[in-house]
Amino acid sequence: MAPKRSGEMLASKPATRSPGRCPAIAEDRLSSLQDRHLHRIMSFLTARQPVRTCVLSRRWRNLWRSMPCLDIDQREFDAAAPGAARGDRVAWECGRFVEFVDCLLMLHGASSLDRFRCHVTHGYEFKVVDRWIRHGINCNPAVMEISWSSSTAFFSGLPHSGSTGCRLKRLHLAGIALDTGFARQLRSGCPVLEDLQLERCLLDSPEITSHTLKSLIVTDCTSYFDTVLTITSPALASFHLAITTTGSNWRGIIVNEMPSLVKASIRSESPVASCKLLCSLVHVGTLELSGSKTLNIPSMFEDEPDGDVQNAGGGVVDEPEGFEVEGVDSVAPG
Repeated sequence: MAPKRSGEMLASKPATRSPGRCPAIAEDRLSSLQDRHLHRIMSFLTARQPVRTCVLSRRWRNLWRSMPCLDIDQREFDAAAPGAARGDRVAWECGRFVEFVDCLLMLHGASSLDRFRCHVTHGYEFKVVDRWIRHGINCNPAVMEISWSSSTAFFSGLPHSGSTGCRLKRLHLAGIALDTGFARQLRSGCPVLEDLQLERCLLDSPEITSHTLKSLIVTDCTSYFDTVLTITSPALASFHLAITTTGSNWRGIIVNEMPSLVKASIRSESPVASCKLLCSLVHVGTLELSGSKTLNIPSMFEDEPDGDVQNAGGGVVDEPEGFEVEGVDSVAPG
């Protein structure tokens, strides 16, 4: 008879319990939790990991199919093919990613989602990614995040959500080309949207209009033409604008009245654009300015001589009471 291997010897050894110590075979308390608690745990994982739990036991076999949060992230697959020398391996992982996402969305059975995330790092045919995003939109999520991580290209378009955007409270988009339909949908098709973040997006319609938004972040977005970006959001409480790329072609930025605005942060490499924008932000409680080498503060502060601020460049400018200017290299009165 062949001698037993060490693993077999451990498995065949009777379990003993010492006083004050845990039993050798612990009870599976995790599997005894209700589905909603296990789904909550799964919500912190990217999609590939919850799917893998199907091999744990019969209890877990189909649990992932009803989880209310889907986080699809291609970076999980990229990590399996490191290094530029593995070109074939990268292409193979890209193919596996497409196959995985297609199967995931086909077998996932939740009729609605709390959150849908999709982060794509490589170029695919428009119809491939379009069907993934369309599936997410049709599940009427409360939170939707779509990200295309390429720094030199845009994903061509976002499917129109029609009437399914009624639950959407948070929308984050990165690297997406948005047509005029997006502006119309934002204006009238998202009645409970409170949080909008646009990063490196191409705006066909230079307009952001929403009467429900409370937080707006616009970072390095651009347009097809040299035009003016108009923002209308009277309920906005927090506003952040960053224009740091040389490819930005905004001729100006107009912000209509925001009476509820508490904090605004402007980072721009264009002093002219920043100054025009400031004229619309005189009622904000806290304003942070950064990025420009010299920022000319216009004469909008001349009628409010009671307050002043010491800026990072050493100059002093008059400002309304409760107004703060931070992080500017130098400030010169208009």
